Amino acid sequence: MNAKAILAKAFSLNVLIWLGMLTAFAGLLCCAAGVYMLLANQFTPAEAALITGGGLIGLVMLLLVIVLIASAGGKKSKAKQLRRNPDNMLEQQLRPVIGDQATNWAKRNTGLAVVGALSAGVILTASPRIRSLLMGAAGPLATRKAIQALQDLSDNGD
Repeated sequence: MNAKAILAKAFSLNVLIWLGMLTAFAGLLCCAAGVYMLLANQFTPAEAALITGGGLIGLVMLLLVIVLIASAGGKKSKAKQLRRNPDNMLEQQLRPVIGDQATNWAKRNTGLAVVGALSAGVILTASPRIRSLLMGAAGPLATRKAIQALQDLSDNGD
């Protein structure tokens, strides 16, 4: 399966999920309006609005607690995976980009790497000339990577 088909499948699933969420939200609003109208006969409109709004907030809090409980099991397994695998996720993502030698150097010299990154950030923030020079130097690389990504996604790249 090519990359275009995978992206189309992911976007269509995303659209279906959003459509389902919006439909559920519209249904929730209609139910809240119905509850408000039902309560407005017995209470003042302000009291009915407060009761309806409080019920919606309670429902959202209940759903949030359920989601937190359900997602707590996944975090434990991720923590176990990180303990078993000494390389963290950032290192695994950077290794193909900067290479093994640079990743191993950064692992051995963490303090120096952090100080260098902070210094570079301060210098880039303080100096518009260095920032424009860096952007000019990185421009062709960014353009090349963008063209390569487009070719990978197109049928001509296959």
